Amino acid sequence: MKKVCTILFACALSFQIAMAQSVTSHQYRRVAPENMEEYLKRETTYWQKWAENEVNKGNLTFWGVFQKVGGTDMEHEPNILIINTYKDIDKGADWAGITKIFPNVKMEDMSPWGLSTDTDQIFLRDLDNHIQAANVVPSNDFKYVRFIYHNTKDNAAELSFEADKWKPMLVKAMQDGKTIMKGWGNSVVISPQSDKFPYSSASYDLFSSMQDALSPAFSADLVWPDGFFDGLTAHVAGPRNSNLYRIVSVVTPTPSN
Repeated sequence: MKKVCTILFACALSFQIAMAQSVTSHQYRRVAPENMEEYLKRETTYWQKWAENEVNKGNLTFWGVFQKVGGTDMEHEPNILIINTYKDIDKGADWAGITKIFPNVKMEDMSPWGLSTDTDQIFLRDLDNHIQAANVVPSNDFKYVRFIYHNTKDNAAELSFEADKWKPMLVKAMQDGKTIMKGWGNSVVISPQSDKFPYSSASYDLFSSMQDALSPAFSADLVWPDGFFDGLTAHVAGPRNSNLYRIVSVVTPTPSN
């Protein structure tokens, strides 16, 4: 009976999330080293302006370009991550609108696709759990991000741990100066769900430098709450997928006054 209730809770949680949140796409691409400079130039010269226009129109709430740092199969694995958050996934975005923004530029000179190969696409729902340290200036303090996909046996338990324990602990650590992390957030993986991609949730850690991103995130004198990690291993199914990226460019809505 307990197992049935857990399953029903997880289904209800997934349905609630699906009804309440927009959809984010993680699109992975492989760019040859000799094409990287031109590829990034096209993204930041043309597609960043396109994204700004789509955000202003309300089609997108987030757009970003991220370049992978390091790796284990650097000659073949994807090295670019494009993130789009759609307000309405069925409506999508006006991809052809870029020709109206740059009417005098040939599409072939703006397109990043001729310089890259799409390798994977993941769909997620954000949980509106983004937190950041006090007095953060994103353009100065968000320079590197670690994206982590979590392989869980019980995703509801994992999300509860992050919401009820990890998030408040991290907020306090930021307030007390016990962490070099500048921000954090999480989301639920919608698709795919397969043996090749066994991850059910995702999170991100933000840093102001590569040195910080490669260093221990918490100071040695941080006192962890009693029983903080109790039960954690019970809902972890396997190793996480964790990779570090340089934040090349990001577009978000302009805060209203």
